[in-house]
Amino acid sequence: MNNEFTDTELTKKVKEENNEEALLELIDRHSGIYVDMVKRFGSKSLSIDQVGDILDEKDYNIYKAAIDYEEHRAKFSTHLANKTKFICLTKKTQNKKSNKFINYEDVDFCLVSKDNTPDENCFNNERFSRALNMIAKHKDERVKTIFIERYFGGGGNKVSPWSEVAKKANLSTQGCINIHNKTIKQFQNKIKNENIKF
Repeated sequence: MNNEFTDTELTKKVKEENNEEALLELIDRHSGIYVDMVKRFGSKSLSIDQVGDILDEKDYNIYKAAIDYEEHRAKFSTHLANKTKFICLTKKTQNKKSNKFINYEDVDFCLVSKDNTPDENCFNNERFSRALNMIAKHKDERVKTIFIERYFGGGGNKVSPWSEVAKKANLSTQGCINIHNKTIKQFQNKIKNENIKF
């Protein structure tokens, strides 16, 4: 499927023909928007597992957005953004009794350069979502504790000091740093080797 088709034409192909190539093209074009909206509306009110679940459902939710898209109401990108926002807010209402709030603003190993092109921004946002998924599903509980406390536990959108992270993880400061750096290298190698396609 090439770029000669508009989003509206692609959504019609998905709805009327169940066209898989058209759906894959929509996913390719708009995954970045989906990830951005999840970060924007899920970061302060959802758990890392909930965010991971929403990111895992990206392709299916873009499919559902294509199925119920109405051209006269908005552009498809706007329609998808609104639906993704709604998904996050719905999860938030189901999460009222939770005391765990997180913030994803200062994850230094996934920061996006201001000099990036839109395509590069999209890639980095998807790499960000992949990293969050890997943290949430990591078998070593120390990794989860270190990353959550370091990046999501600080006040005022700041990272927590290593000394505070070490107390939470019940490790030495240097031990936390070593596990942190080792895990980042594992993530980077995994993402590179898998040549991830979202």
